[in-house]
Amino acid sequence: MSINVGLSGLRATSEQMNTISHNIANVNTAGYKSSRTEFQDIYAPEFGGGQMNGVEVSAVRQSFVTGTTTPTGRNGDLAINGEGFFMVKANGQNMYTRNGVFSMDADGYLVASDGSRLQGYGVTATGNLQTGSLSDLQIGTGDMPAKPSSDIQLGLNLDATSAVIDQAKSPFDPEDPTTFTSSSTTTVYDSLGGEHEMTQYYVKTGENQWDVHYRVDGEKPTAPTDGKASLTFDKDGKLTSSNDMAVSFKPKNGAGELAMKLHVDDVTQFGSEFTVNKNTQNGYAPGKLAGWYFDTDGSVYTRYSNGQTEQQGQIALARFPNQEGLQQAGGTAWTQTFASGAPLTGAPGTGQLGALRTGMYENSNVDLTSEMVGLMSAQSNYQANAKTIQVSQEMTQILFQNL
Repeated sequence: MSINVGLSGLRATSEQMNTISHNIANVNTAGYKSSRTEFQDIYAPEFGGGQMNGVEVSAVRQSFVTGTTTPTGRNGDLAINGEGFFMVKANGQNMYTRNGVFSMDADGYLVASDGSRLQGYGVTATGNLQTGSLSDLQIGTGDMPAKPSSDIQLGLNLDATSAVIDQAKSPFDPEDPTTFTSSSTTTVYDSLGGEHEMTQYYVKTGENQWDVHYRVDGEKPTAPTDGKASLTFDKDGKLTSSNDMAVSFKPKNGAGELAMKLHVDDVTQFGSEFTVNKNTQNGYAPGKLAGWYFDTDGSVYTRYSNGQTEQQGQIALARFPNQEGLQQAGGTAWTQTFASGAPLTGAPGTGQLGALRTGMYENSNVDLTSEMVGLMSAQSNYQANAKTIQVSQEMTQILFQNL
């Protein structure tokens, strides 16, 4: 009957309006992907012919077109430039989302707005990335311990035109600038985080010959012997003596002995003024957690008050052979299905996985203008189907009145 045909049209159009309304409601939802309703006719074959029974919804298909991005400058906001999904887990279930707004909960876990935990590769106790297994990404909230200095990179030029200092007449005295040619200072740290000033005094003792006297906090170190070493240069101003110098010092604050190696490969002796172009070391004082951030390769780092950073893990992305086969799970998340296929996972930017953009998130891909046009069209279709039912009822009444 035409009434049943009209009713099928009302049901199908009502579902279409529900889909459009849901899209419009989520126009500002980060990472939301719009859906569209697809229809098919109902045709019931019969002997000697067929019966047209109206229309039904064949599918509600999702559009995974990438949405625009909104820059925020916030460290916890991410957008995927290309294919892929963030992987999150809630109540033991793996889910996938394009919503890249994350934060840290009270236990240090990186979580989405619904509390689901971001998945990725953790790090070992020694700081090595564990790329073989996925886990909840968690940030260590404790203080960073001090690291004693053990390696010093020194680069400088000793002035070859400097006068030779007669050690017999002017023995080295750190308090007397006339007994040394030049000096440089490096701040080093012990195992308790205590700072110490290590000063190197350079004394030209002959042609292409220099002595280096060491003082740590004004005192001679335990090595080298007598706190002194020698440097020898060739006619081109390059070192010919050992390129490494060992300096040891026992702090008075209860820390362990400092055993440091000075790399002097970049020390030269040219006919120009004394300059220091490199003076770095690998120690640092203890530090408190000052914040965290994502890098463009998906790595998660913590910042500390001592100026150091430490990697806490790396985000893993997932992509599917058929992303349209994913099952919506709410909260802008999807779950794997047989139709979607198994996820292929990896670090951002590898394979066909998209790269990350930090300090921004992906907006909904809903085109509000198109949705409003579709809504008006659905409303017209709904009214037309309702009209067919009304006309069918009137024709039925006329039929019964004439019987």
